[in-house]
Amino acid sequence: MIRPVIRSVIRSVITAGAGALILAATASATGASAATDPTGPVVAHGAAQPVFSPNLRDWVLQEAWVEVPVDSDRDGVRDRVHVRYARARAATDRLPTIMVASPYFAGINPIPNHPVDHDLYDPSARRSPASTEAWPNPAAERRLGDPWGAALWVARGFAWVEVSALGTGKSTGCPTAGGPLETAGPTAVVTWLGGHGRAVNAGGQPVRADFATGRVGMIGTSYNGTLPNAVATTGVPGLKAIIAVSAISDWYRYYRAGGAVVAPEGYQGEDADILARAVLTRSRSAICQPVVADLTRRQDRVTGDLSPFWAERTYLTKVADVRAAVYVAHGLSDWNVKPSQAGLWYRALRAQGTPAKIFWHPYGHGGNPPLYEQNRWFTRYVIGAANGVDHEPRAIIASPDGRYVRYADWPVAGAAPRSISLSRLHLRDGAPGRMLTFTDDPSLSLARFTADPDRTHGLAYATAAMAQPTRISGFATARLRLALGQANANLSVGIFDLSPSGQADLVTMGWADPQNRRSLWRTDPVTPGRMMDVGVALEATDHIVAAGHRLAVSIIQSDADFTIRPPAGKRVTIDTARSTITLPLTRALPER
Repeated sequence: MIRPVIRSVIRSVITAGAGALILAATASATGASAATDPTGPVVAHGAAQPVFSPNLRDWVLQEAWVEVPVDSDRDGVRDRVHVRYARARAATDRLPTIMVASPYFAGINPIPNHPVDHDLYDPSARRSPASTEAWPNPAAERRLGDPWGAALWVARGFAWVEVSALGTGKSTGCPTAGGPLETAGPTAVVTWLGGHGRAVNAGGQPVRADFATGRVGMIGTSYNGTLPNAVATTGVPGLKAIIAVSAISDWYRYYRAGGAVVAPEGYQGEDADILARAVLTRSRSAICQPVVADLTRRQDRVTGDLSPFWAERTYLTKVADVRAAVYVAHGLSDWNVKPSQAGLWYRALRAQGTPAKIFWHPYGHGGNPPLYEQNRWFTRYVIGAANGVDHEPRAIIASPDGRYVRYADWPVAGAAPRSISLSRLHLRDGAPGRMLTFTDDPSLSLARFTADPDRTHGLAYATAAMAQPTRISGFATARLRLALGQANANLSVGIFDLSPSGQADLVTMGWADPQNRRSLWRTDPVTPGRMMDVGVALEATDHIVAAGHRLAVSIIQSDADFTIRPPAGKRVTIDTARSTITLPLTRALPER
């Protein structure tokens, strides 16, 4: 689940120290600003300076309910989203706004996930009806959802706005897990900040956003970063820039892969309906039971096929409507919101010329770009101050030792696809051969199998040792010629960095359902014993393989951490001479 991100190792490494320095500078600058008495943002050296107090007692804090032009809870009344907004009391100008939209400000409910220990879909089998369960009581909503972020931006002369997503906290409506109705909530707030739309206070009196210039930036991590992506695809005029961290760009790829039902890491069995139930914290939550029941029915955990349900949750197909400048940040070891969510989104934005940058780090879920990068991004596009951001390198890749290395773009220059047949690789366990058969052990994961290969349950290959440092930058794929011994099977493929001591570090992985070999939109029955070609798209990556290391390729069926786990023993036979792995490779240049 794209849960609220607890301060993680990556955030403490990348932002905590810098945050302490910035807040200290805020206090210093606030004292020094008495002579100038700024009434709005102060830009120096290309960035908004901390000239206002970061303390809540020195702010104006208000709330309102913004009308949304949808009726997601089907009660015949337009939905309303609850908004809390703050500004420094001394900032009397109309201010640019930084906005966070979230389904998490009121907490989450403990909802059990779907079972995953069952057989895979067989087109001749009948479906079972969806289960029902009791609904929890709504959680209480906190006064400010992100006081750390609020202090950072209010001190720099921005207004700070928090939006509770539909169906959460004090908002009405229902959660729809990435659907267009959900997107309409924060989009309506951007419109209101621009002087349009309708909002009321707790007493029902109209409220105008007379504190705002109408220029808005959105920022957030995980679900809170996904909502900026969604709002950007509406082309709403007031949204000038977003910083999307560990964010989804395609909900189908979040809960599915190559037609296979997959899970976010750590949340086996979760799906769109489970997520909606978890964040449903509004009062009178029972009104949303039919809405969430529709999610359960339409998401289709049986076939795993792409469908209109998932297509309307794919922002990649709406990228042409993005008008905001987009800063993408993601962890290369994030197996919750997997790296291709960032890689595909950035690639699509760059292809159409949208102002965009990308920040990769080697850790897991979470991890903002450096604070100076965030500040300069919003200074350029939300305040509108020319600071050269448009002409800087577009990619920053953080090395494991904490250095930020800048590149003209990503994938890095020179990366080109190189294909190699499995038959030309070294089989790490067992005798090589052209036609190799293995059986499924659903208790295995790709990582456990690679650390201790077992020829009876998969194929483990390795390249020769690298003569020089080699970079993998971009998207890898596998093309497998195979036959199943039955009507269905999972496919899981991983690429690992194998050190001389035998340690295997994950580089990228991917999953697929052979029944979707021709189209993600359609299940094509499998004839047992008949050879077919199946493609497996692996996740985006950027990794340097040191000289003397080897690349390991692992192929198994079920992956215990991600796929459905059917009964053991399903058989797959691979024609290794007609199966290839394609990697985007280039020589790794010395980092500066």
